[in-house]
Amino acid sequence: MKQITYDAVIASPIGKLGLRTQDEYITELAWLPANRKLIAPTSSFTQLICNSLTLYFESTTRLPCFPLQPQGTPFQRKVWLAMQKIPAGQVQSYGQLAARLKTGSRAIGMACRTNPIILLIPCHRVVSVKGIGGYMGKASRTNIKQWLLQHEGVHDY
Repeated sequence: MKQITYDAVIASPIGKLGLRTQDEYITELAWLPANRKLIAPTSSFTQLICNSLTLYFESTTRLPCFPLQPQGTPFQRKVWLAMQKIPAGQVQSYGQLAARLKTGSRAIGMACRTNPIILLIPCHRVVSVKGIGGYMGKASRTNIKQWLLQHEGVHDY
């Protein structure tokens, strides 16, 4: 299987992140396996993004708005846009987001699971009414979601 090429791979307190860009847009920011080799940023744009991510992880600095170009269906893009409107330090339940978009909670969960630009499309801010919920389709990643929410000032989950 061919390995995806990234414009940068950086280490973070919660795992390695792979960044892909195209024409000054972010197209992907993904969690990568621990054994993935680090890659220095390939342009000034990717360096700016990596610097911003490092500041975010090291302090309470909020991530700036970068131009995003996620690949997905029109419905997924609609959900991802709605998630970007959830401010840092706040959460919404899958049900609340579903009601706002006039769809079902499971459809919101599926859009979260397929989110290609983690952190910048903050699916970690979407939680279950019964607790934190999963993260990126895996219950085993709830520790990452918990870390991100606490880092952003949400301590109720």
